[in-house]
Amino acid sequence: MSVRLMSLVWELDLPPGEKLVLLALADQANDDGLQCWPAVSTIMKRSGQGERTVRRAIVDLERKGHLTRKMRDGNSTQYHVHPGQSGTPAKSAPLPKATETPAKLAPKPSRTTKDKQTQGAHVLPDDWCPRDFGLKTKSREIVDGWPPGELESQVEHFTAHHRSKGSKFKDWQDAWSTWVLNSRRFGGRNHGNDRSGGSYRHQRGDGFLNALREAADVQAGHPFAGNG
Repeated sequence: MSVRLMSLVWELDLPPGEKLVLLALADQANDDGLQCWPAVSTIMKRSGQGERTVRRAIVDLERKGHLTRKMRDGNSTQYHVHPGQSGTPAKSAPLPKATETPAKLAPKPSRTTKDKQTQGAHVLPDDWCPRDFGLKTKSREIVDGWPPGELESQVEHFTAHHRSKGSKFKDWQDAWSTWVLNSRRFGGRNHGNDRSGGSYRHQRGDGFLNALREAADVQAGHPFAGNG
């Protein structure tokens, strides 16, 4: 918990819902605004707000410059909380000085390095279709557990989402594998063993697809788009 950050949040001129979300994040972070990776459900509980409201507040807070996000270990969101640094504080007092850390003093990665990481990425080809996963792989296990028609449905959601976003990947099979793995993470481990079809789809509603799309956007480097 960072009392310093929470004090800064209280000084910001923000809508009540956004302020509650930012306070919940500041309560999870250290004084540098780091080591903060609560689940959305945790933020909902701490702020007393619904999922849609929390997700929209996160989008608006990032747009206003009060926080930034990135994926942590490929399966959770890490927040860097920096209230007031790019937004408009209610008071014009300067931000308290924080102690310089080795991470802050280290040179920033060159732009060339970032360019190399994205070099060769391309949009989804019009004729793309997923290949079969290798035997004994986790992705193959998940797909084999899907009921009839689920594979076609997930491929349709995957391709439609990335085409609408203009996503670019070096290896689209890898991107598809990540989507499949996330389907188990967000849908629950027991769903793959229920091949009854109707019951399976009933358990996986819009929240499940929104979670998959959000994870895909993070993987592709898109700005967070909430429930869209």
